[in-house]
Parts: sequence; C-alpha cells; structure tokens
Amino acid sequence: MFKRILQSKFSYWILFLYIAVLVWWVKLQIQGAGTEEAYLFNWFYGFIGISGAFYGIRVALKKWGGWKSVIGKGLILLAIGLLGQWVGLQIWTYYNVIAKVEVPYPSLADIGYFSLIPAYTLAAWMFSHASGAKFSLKTTSGKFYAIIIPLTTLPLAYFLFLKDIGFDLSNPIKLFLDIGYPLGEIIPVTIGVFTLTLSKKFLGGTMKKRVLFLVGAFFFQFLTEYAFLYAAGAETYVNGGWNDLMYATSYLTMSLGFVYFDSYD
Repeated sequence: MFKRILQSKFSYWILFLYIAVLVWWVKLQIQGAGTEEAYLFNWFYGFIGISGAFYGIRVALKKWGGWKSVIGKGLILLAIGLLGQWVGLQIWTYYNVIAKVEVPYPSLADIGYFSLIPAYTLAAWMFSHASGAKFSLKTTSGKFYAIIIPLTTLPLAYFLFLKDIGFDLSNPIKLFLDIGYPLGEIIPVTIGVFTLTLSKKFLGGTMKKRVLFLVGAFFFQFLTEYAFLYAAGAETYVNGGWNDLMYATSYLTMSLGFVYFDSYD
C-alpha cells in the first residue's frame, strides 16, 4: 500500500500540505488557538481537500472512464464530497474573517458540509455495486449480514450522538442537521463494512485493499464529526484546535485513497 503512495507525485504534494498544516497547528497550540490567525488556518487546510478533489476527478476520468463506469462514478462522488467540505470552509472563513460575526447554526456553510454525506453515501454504494456485494445478498449469510450490520452501526451513532439531543421542533432545519449529521456519517461506514463482509469471494487482493482503505477513511470522517459535535455540544470547540487537525487528517486520508485508484494493479 505504502509503496504506491511513495510512487505518486501527488502524494508528496498532499503530504507537504499536511506537514505545513501540522507545523502551523503546533504553532497555534503554543500561542493559543481561537485567534484570527486560527481562522486563516482553517481556510488553509481546506487546500488539502480541494487538491484531493481535483486529483480524484482526474483519476476517475483518466483511469476509470469517469461517469461511464461504476468505479469512476464512485471516485467523482468522493471528490464532490471533498469539494463540498472546501466550500463549507470558504463560507465559514467569510463569516469569521470578512463579516467578523459568529458563525450561525444552521448557516450557508452547512450546505457545503452536509453535501459530503449524500456524496460519500452514493460513492460507497457504487463501490459496493462494483465489488459484487449484490450477488452475496442472494445467500442466507448475505441476508443475515445485511440485517446485522445496520443494526450494529446505527445504534452506535444513536448512543454516541443522539441520545442527549433535545428535539426542538421550533427550528426544523437545525433539528434535521442535528440528526442528519451523525446518522448520515455512519451510513458510508455501514455500506463499506457491508461491502467488505459480503464481497470477500469477489474482491481481488488489490481492490480489497482499496475498499478497506476507503472504509478506514469513512470511519475516520465519522470519528471527526463525532469529536466536533461533542466539542460543540460541550462548548469547548475553538478554531484551530485539535478538531480542525482531525478534519485536515480526514481530508488527507481520503485524498491518499485516490492514489490507490491511480493504477490498475
């Protein structure tokens, strides 16, 4: 796996950006996060996401036929998810740096952030389709896993996120996002685990490693969202803090995932 990363020029670029983000993040922790410089830091680490998005689209078009193939569609959808995160960061930066107001919730930034959920979910479904999982659904064990995996992951999302949420019907958009973010983030993880479990007989060694890497990226994104919602709920979130480093890492992970699809072997 790591050999493929070292062979890609894009990997060096994306790792360079991440190291720059990491050095800047350490500086902020020493000086104190939550400053105006931290707002610029949040804007900067978005370059990891947008670099990964454009690279992912390039790989999808060049190697997998773009929208003409199932894997090409999956890669493009993953790239759209990263682009959505970048758009959300730009709007977030506008509120903090230009408008100099506290970012409301919900805000226009949530359009970009939330777009990751349907994009990643559809992408995970595309890779599931490409892996042959649908054939395993015809077996007894396949049907069993199709039931037990969601029954495991969805309660996990509920107990981590939703059990302490007050359901305020006076703000339906906020209520939708409060529920949609945690439940939505777990769906790609669920589909990914479902794919790995049901497609063991159909996935070759290389494709299995690719799907496994994507499942890891989905799960880290889920943990990142959990950490953010927990910090926001506890009113401990600060711009440029550890949670933003987690977001930068999640963008890095997904961006490196594209590298594994930049060849057929």
